[in-house]
Amino acid sequence: MSQVISIKLPSHFKEACIEFQRELEVLGIKNNYKCEDFLISFDGESGEIRCEGAFPDSVYSALKKINKKYDGKLFYEDEEWEEGHEEQVEEMSNLEKIKIIILIIFFPVTLIYLFLRALVWVPFKIWKATR
Repeated sequence: MSQVISIKLPSHFKEACIEFQRELEVLGIKNNYKCEDFLISFDGESGEIRCEGAFPDSVYSALKKINKKYDGKLFYEDEEWEEGHEEQVEEMSNLEKIKIIILIIFFPVTLIYLFLRALVWVPFKIWKATR
């Protein structure tokens, strides 16, 4: 799966790039920013560090760290991404859990009943009508 995550830094771009490169070296990615899986590019004109492709989570963590330190803007698929925009997932209530368990149990039972009815009842009715 290909993703695009970038940070745009209003100032201190060179320092951020150097620190990001250090973070990548710590992660084991050395001077090869064009791997099979992902590409890392530095755009000095727009002040953007961009990662494209199937990069590991450690690269994303390094981007977030640089973003926090230098007060940049984080972008995912060219849309601004803020920490508060993550999806909130609510736990199901006990009643909803019980409903799902009952549906899981009775759905196969209903299918078996319909299959047996079609297999036994219909031929029986045909036999009885032709008798």
